[in-house]
Amino acid sequence: MTQHIVSSSDATLGERGERLLARGERVALRVWEHEAEGETSPEHANEYEYVAYVAEGAIRVSIGGEDAVEVRAGGSYVVPARTPYSFEITERATVVEAVSPASALG
Repeated sequence: MTQHIVSSSDATLGERGERLLARGERVALRVWEHEAEGETSPEHANEYEYVAYVAEGAIRVSIGGEDAVEVRAGGSYVVPARTPYSFEITERATVVEAVSPASALG
């Protein structure tokens, strides 16, 4: 379902607390707000691709077995589909992600 305009009050919560925003046929937008410093995610892979923009704070990301790199506010990164990655929140963070295909978010 295409959602052309989604106001803050209309954004729904996803399974893990992320806010689900605008969504088209091929891409969906979500935001992880105020993620706690020290939160980690062990290496895993998704069937979908996503690009991420760190709006606030910092996150240390390892993609495809490469050395982890800290991405600070204003930085961005991409995780290709089926590529192993892991992360650690190094400073309370807000991260905006565009996910493709949109159907990956249900």
